[in-house]
Amino acid sequence: MKLSAVVRQILLGLSVAALAAFFGATINAQTPSPTLKYPPTPRGSQSDDVNGVHVADPYRWLENTTSPEVQTWVAAQNTVTKSYLAALPRRGEIQALVAQAWAYPKFTAPFGAGGALFFYENSGVENQAALYVQDQANSAPRVLIDPNAFSRDGMIAVVDQAPSPGGHFLAFAVAIQGSAWRTVQIRDVHTGRNLGDELHGIKESPLAWTQDERGFFYTRSDLSGAVAPPLPLAPEEAPRVFYHRLGHPQTDDQMIYDDPRQADSRLRADVSADGEYLVIAASNGVHTQSRMYFIDLNNPAHPNLGAPIVNLFDACDAEYDFVGNNGPVFFIRTTKDAPRGRLVAVDINSPDENQWTTIVRETYDPLVTVRRVDDRLVAHRLHDAHSVLELYTLTGAPRGTIPLPGIGTVSEMNGRSDFRELYFRYDAFLQPPVIYKYDFGTKVAVAYRDAPADTALFRYETTQLYFASKDGTRVPMYITARRGMALDGTHPTLLTGIGSFGRTATPVFSPAVAAWLKLGGIYAVANVRGGGEYGRGWHDSAMGVQKQVAADDFSGAARFLIDQRYTRPSMLAVAGRGAGGLLAGMAITQHPELFGAAVLDAPLLDMARFNRFTVGPSWTSEFGSPDTPAELRALLGYSPLHNLRANIRYPATMIAVGDHDEVVTPIHSYKFAARLQAVQGGDPAAVLRVDTDVGFGPGTPTAKLMALDVDRLTFLVNALHSER
Repeated sequence: MKLSAVVRQILLGLSVAALAAFFGATINAQTPSPTLKYPPTPRGSQSDDVNGVHVADPYRWLENTTSPEVQTWVAAQNTVTKSYLAALPRRGEIQALVAQAWAYPKFTAPFGAGGALFFYENSGVENQAALYVQDQANSAPRVLIDPNAFSRDGMIAVVDQAPSPGGHFLAFAVAIQGSAWRTVQIRDVHTGRNLGDELHGIKESPLAWTQDERGFFYTRSDLSGAVAPPLPLAPEEAPRVFYHRLGHPQTDDQMIYDDPRQADSRLRADVSADGEYLVIAASNGVHTQSRMYFIDLNNPAHPNLGAPIVNLFDACDAEYDFVGNNGPVFFIRTTKDAPRGRLVAVDINSPDENQWTTIVRETYDPLVTVRRVDDRLVAHRLHDAHSVLELYTLTGAPRGTIPLPGIGTVSEMNGRSDFRELYFRYDAFLQPPVIYKYDFGTKVAVAYRDAPADTALFRYETTQLYFASKDGTRVPMYITARRGMALDGTHPTLLTGIGSFGRTATPVFSPAVAAWLKLGGIYAVANVRGGGEYGRGWHDSAMGVQKQVAADDFSGAARFLIDQRYTRPSMLAVAGRGAGGLLAGMAITQHPELFGAAVLDAPLLDMARFNRFTVGPSWTSEFGSPDTPAELRALLGYSPLHNLRANIRYPATMIAVGDHDEVVTPIHSYKFAARLQAVQGGDPAAVLRVDTDVGFGPGTPTAKLMALDVDRLTFLVNALHSER
């Protein structure tokens, strides 16, 4: 497969001399910014009184995202933004650089079932990766599902899958227009044809087959029967676990687990490898506390779906992840009495904590995941925010490590017990993803699939440094820049982080970052509190009413970059997506003097009403509840929307969102853009970029991701140098 005609035209449209001049250039040319005239945005008089706490909300009307008024306003905003971006210099050059950065083969770690091996592959810039199957170890791979054939624009994607235990069937989830909602279908692996089954009302649900291959368990969040929920931004129903039997309509599916008391839970159903147990994990919105239940299916060949549900851990006092089992002994990764994680063996017939056996102990390095492959346990830890892989026997005896090529991230691990093989994906800031195969017999990891090296990236290096936050806490930060770069404060720098939900900001490859580096930029990732880089304590110290701690860490990172003369405020930008967008939004509203630009993607910005939409209610355990006065006051203290002040010179800001985003809804972006345009105390841009008829969930087409990267970089190149 080759580059698309569009990409070829972009690359061929530049002469060799122009390309050489471009790649040798930095972003140092000062150019005037186009004049901006924003569409008028009416202010309403809406305000709320929450038990004595007054909250003004003049842009409440923008929450009605499907109304003609809002759609007209969005179209007008897009007209202004597109005109502005199109007029910025060097846009054509940046398009070529982004196209080059994206044009590398992309693979997933293979996963097996029966004798077959499955994997995804995208040769470069296809809109969607195709799913391949290798029927036997020595047979040639063949395409099983190619989503690019489903639509011209790549708006239909396969976003999840599960082969049946014998490899005869594949259940797969299809998302349309970047939606978080999926439709599940089943394909016969041998014939390549779909069965007639079609399931709806599903979002982010694993598909867990019973051993007899007659059906699978799944989680359903909407029971209306519609392809998409009738009110896509409304809070979701309490999730339920169902069992679907092949060849039957979804209306016949058997409900297995339902607890309406836990409407904000996220459910996960897994079947043990031996087919004897269904294990259900119910976690709250931050995934740091969970409950665990199981059903003894008894005979894997004829599973008893009507067997009673047994409460294994119901206190929701720690994290409990099912790893595997030896008969009635469950291997469980938990943070119970181990905030950085440990692996314990629990006999389900005597599950009292005093009867547990620690298999993999807690250490300074958080235990992220554990996989069982045959008679080995593979433990994935984070050491100062990068991956380490350790090996243990089933009794906990250490068996060494799996060497990794550098400071990077392992993001997938799939084992094949019959072949004693482990496949894992590894990447880093300067290394596109490589798939490795580790053989437990030879104890050797070899590159199984990889992308050709981009020799231009050899000129760059990643350094991990530490800075002191406001309260003196030592916080790590990765800085990627050209080797030998002089620290003279003249370099455009992009700073990012997450700071919520215990998510980790580890070294991963991004085509946009590769392009940014070649433009002369520095890329910095701050591992602020609120993430999970150092376990549960690191997360808990910046959650709820203490969320400001994450923002203090982030502003400390910005000051460090300035003080150490990597950059200066007018050349420092922040970026973030979702919860990372909240962190960046807090930064520019609390310390606008530290930054020259911001790019916010599907950001979380209205902290007074985040719990009114879709999965928002499940986030109250992370941020606190706007319905509780004391917690609302804390939320209003840092909510980016509510901390924009008139006549303050805020950094140039581009807010990007998909109008069908059902996770962090576009409501946040719309309101913030309207308010920022109204109060901006200078001439820096405040533009809203809305992709219409699309969300930014998994499966967003490559073409749209590339177009967004071009707009981000074009915006930043101009914004960070307009004042020089």
